[in-house]
Amino acid sequence: MKPTNRLISELFSQGKFSSVYEFFSEDMEWNIIGNTSITGKQLVVDFCSQMMIEMESAVLTNDNIIEAGNQIVIEGKCSYFNAAGQKSFVNYCDIYSFEGDVIKRIHSYCIEVLN
Repeated sequence: MKPTNRLISELFSQGKFSSVYEFFSEDMEWNIIGNTSITGKQLVVDFCSQMMIEMESAVLTNDNIIEAGNQIVIEGKCSYFNAAGQKSFVNYCDIYSFEGDVIKRIHSYCIEVLN
């Protein structure tokens, strides 16, 4: 059975990228606001593969999910160890736009939280 668009979004926001690669459109866009913008399924897959290595110690928690039409918004928190070995925290908001059952576009906002 095919997963719902909500589940696809939840998995991606939890950093389980490889489990949803098949649901990327060929011309998918991922805009990480203030950081980078990637267009094209293979380039997004390559970027995700690199992120999975960097996020190996990360714990991501989706806190709030809003669904409206072909869009899904997920707010969450991430804790990880930075390059200096210090525990760091980020709050994120991912906005997914679907075309049918594939992700057409993601806009991600990531804000480092200072403790």
